[in-house]
Amino acid sequence: MVYITRNSKDAFVSLWHFINSARRSEQGPLLLAKTFDKFCNGVHPYGPFHDHVLEYWKESLKRPDKILFMRYEEMKRDPSGEVKKLAVFLGRHFGEEEEEDEKLGG
Repeated sequence: MVYITRNSKDAFVSLWHFINSARRSEQGPLLLAKTFDKFCNGVHPYGPFHDHVLEYWKESLKRPDKILFMRYEEMKRDPSGEVKKLAVFLGRHFGEEEEEDEKLGG
């Protein structure tokens, strides 16, 4: 299993925008403070964000051969390095051809 998480602030803002995009115009947007309280208390379909992330992180430490824990921000910062981690996890190590493509930027 590959688990990708995101900075909690960014995850919250994204969720707030998503929820508001699904609301009818007559409903108006949800208040940010009210949505934040619900997010922190886990009152949404995915449960408490921090509990969810922490559970997968702990399991990835116990079973690194079964769960790869990745962070969105690290994927943006170092896409090549993170793809290599993913490839190793999936048993598909980079060969000479992939390394050469990476050096050439393709």
